[in-house]
Amino acid sequence: MSITDDGRGHRSPGAGALRGQPSSQGHAPTRPPHAAEDPGNWGEPPPGYRGTGPGQPKAPAGANGRPAAPARSGSANPHSTLPAPAQTGEVRASPPLGGPNTSAPPRHAATVNMTAGRPPPAASDPRPVNGNGHPPAGKNGQYRPVPVSAAPMMNGKGHGPTGPHAPRNGVVQPTPTSALNELDALRQQAKSGPQADPELEAAVGFTHFDVSSSQDNLITVLLTRDDLHLLASQTLVRVKSKEDQRAYLGVVVRGPFAEPNAVPANSTMAIGVVTHGKKLAYTFDYHGRAEIEIVGEEVDGALKPPRFRPRPQSPVFLLDDEESARVLGTGGDLCLGLVVGYEQMEARLNPRDKSILPRHTGIIGTTGGGKSTTVATLIHRAQQQGIATIVFDVEGEYTHVDKPTDQAAMLEALRRRGQKAEGVRDLHIHHLIGRASLNPRHRSKHAFSLKFSSLSPYALAEILDMSDAQQERFLKAYDVTKLLLEDFNIYPQTEQERRQVLDVDELSTGYPRMTIDHVLDVVSAYIYSLSDEGKSETRGKSRAVPRKQASLLEDPEEQEADTDATAKAPSRGLVLRTEFRNNFSRVMARVMAQSSRNEISWKALASKLHRLRRLGIFDVGNAAGVDYDSMLTPGRVSVIDLSDTDSPQLNNLVIADILRGLQEEQEARYQRANAQDAAITPVLIIIEEAHEFLSANRISQMPVLFEQVAKIAKRGRKRWMGLVFVTQLPQHLPNEVLGLINNFVIHKIADSSVISRMQKTAGSIDESLWNRVSRLAPGQALVSFSNFTRPLMVAVDPAPVKRLLVE
Repeated sequence: MSITDDGRGHRSPGAGALRGQPSSQGHAPTRPPHAAEDPGNWGEPPPGYRGTGPGQPKAPAGANGRPAAPARSGSANPHSTLPAPAQTGEVRASPPLGGPNTSAPPRHAATVNMTAGRPPPAASDPRPVNGNGHPPAGKNGQYRPVPVSAAPMMNGKGHGPTGPHAPRNGVVQPTPTSALNELDALRQQAKSGPQADPELEAAVGFTHFDVSSSQDNLITVLLTRDDLHLLASQTLVRVKSKEDQRAYLGVVVRGPFAEPNAVPANSTMAIGVVTHGKKLAYTFDYHGRAEIEIVGEEVDGALKPPRFRPRPQSPVFLLDDEESARVLGTGGDLCLGLVVGYEQMEARLNPRDKSILPRHTGIIGTTGGGKSTTVATLIHRAQQQGIATIVFDVEGEYTHVDKPTDQAAMLEALRRRGQKAEGVRDLHIHHLIGRASLNPRHRSKHAFSLKFSSLSPYALAEILDMSDAQQERFLKAYDVTKLLLEDFNIYPQTEQERRQVLDVDELSTGYPRMTIDHVLDVVSAYIYSLSDEGKSETRGKSRAVPRKQASLLEDPEEQEADTDATAKAPSRGLVLRTEFRNNFSRVMARVMAQSSRNEISWKALASKLHRLRRLGIFDVGNAAGVDYDSMLTPGRVSVIDLSDTDSPQLNNLVIADILRGLQEEQEARYQRANAQDAAITPVLIIIEEAHEFLSANRISQMPVLFEQVAKIAKRGRKRWMGLVFVTQLPQHLPNEVLGLINNFVIHKIADSSVISRMQKTAGSIDESLWNRVSRLAPGQALVSFSNFTRPLMVAVDPAPVKRLLVE
């Protein structure tokens, strides 16, 4: 006979039905009443037990005193005397074995087999055994002594008197107090649940197992739904691989994503639940998944390249803003904006560190991506740090940066950042003479002209796009002009100047005191010498005074006293503009000494030089040149307004000339600072529309101009002169120029081919960040500076200064 009770008041199917031969009394065996009086042996009833007891209703009995079996849920049994099952979660107690008047002790989930004729347990073994020869299972599956009185009686015979008055040296001894205490402790532990490692309480996730598609340096992290909001994109984390006692630093590069727990995300069930969100309030529980890139392994406080991967189920911890800023190297006084993924961490740099801004910067992005706002913010921040800032402004956007912004969107963005609108304090505007400025009423506005003598003849030939034949003739005329300047005692005049002229580097600068009119006079003389009138006159002079002409070339001072040599220029055919008109014969003698042919090439060269002269920007009367010393004043912003030139060639001439002058002035300041052991003023030069200044399709024809820029870039790193190239067409910049750039601020770029080219240039930026460039919002940028541990996504600060919106 077998009776089963699960310990929760429920009985298994068939419970209560006697199996096997009945007792002689004709009813189920009963348990002595006093058997329930031993709480020390039976303990507390299990949860959910609702057995009979004082003050509790007794379950009705069926036929022959047997407990009636309950009816099945949802149906009524007409032959059953038991009430229907509870419909509201009520748990009914199992009736006692002896019928309605029998009081039986509560029993745990155990099965008691009663077999007639089985002898009692041996006296030497206090543990009772069931019908299978094993001790009966107690609560939690552990052995608990069962009193003899609790054993069923077969055929009305028991095992003798048992109960509270039984002798203590009987078969069953009381449960020791220590065991009961242990059981109580286990019960309390089960109620409170498992105790987690205190350190793991701060973990936001755990590393997942690797799969066949896993990639080097990329780790999958799983996290709970509650922790999903903690692991934002670009967040720095620390992974503690406890199995091999290693620690790693990583950054979230993908995710976090939300994945359902019970079904795949692409399953029909998951899709159906989500798409019917209007009708269903239920959804699947889900967890988070993110991909982190291992930045390095922490070894003795230093970050080293990782040699291994974190083991599975390694806890992942967030780094706070302070530690993240230290690890990423974002400290400094110059703020660019907020790092994406953090609430308060700012992308900062040290404006006095020679390894940052003097290593040159590229600000790149399509129209509307936020380049101009970034430039305006950089101008404001640099001025606050005492940096001398020079801006080549081809559109006139920055001619009003001394005033606070009045754009509603910018004012709202400043309010959210807790900043205020304000202009720069020391703005000076420079514009070419004869050209207008977009801020004509500014109190510090300066007109300037260029000095022809400061332009390299080779760079000038490239900017004017001379052909090879034209460049050859231009350089020949340039050399003849230098000789005539000395012949006419224009330059050099002193011994010191004669020594200085030996150091002139014509690849970077021009010949002192030479003007464009001097060169045009010589070119005109060459054209005259190739004309019919000139040929006839030069032939006549060569027959008349060959000895005098030779003497002119050898000893100019003696020829000045010879009246035969001071022939006047012909009244027709040639007009000289400079001092050279005072001695036409000397000019022609120098020209004939380096004769040339092909009158057409000379006329084409003269046409280009005349157009350049008509611009009216070279050596104009008493117009002042550029005051480079004033531009390099600490904290001053100097805007070169080129908005009224309408000529890329003219802009290039201005940029090349001013760059050379700034480099020479900064070089002199650097030498003085070293001699006096003093600090040098940092200089930042911003070139707008840099692709117009240094075009890729012209770089092969402009090697000298590029060499000038490259020289400034290389020397600027040591002399504290940083260049900033701003362009919306980076594909037009030559690789040689991109190779000079070490820092990048990359706004949105929609063209995938441009992104691919930039990837080859900025190799330090990982693939996951490049994938975001085409989707960047206005004002967001991928920022890579030499002081950052890795590139960062940054929301650039709004510009507090006024910027003109130029169509």
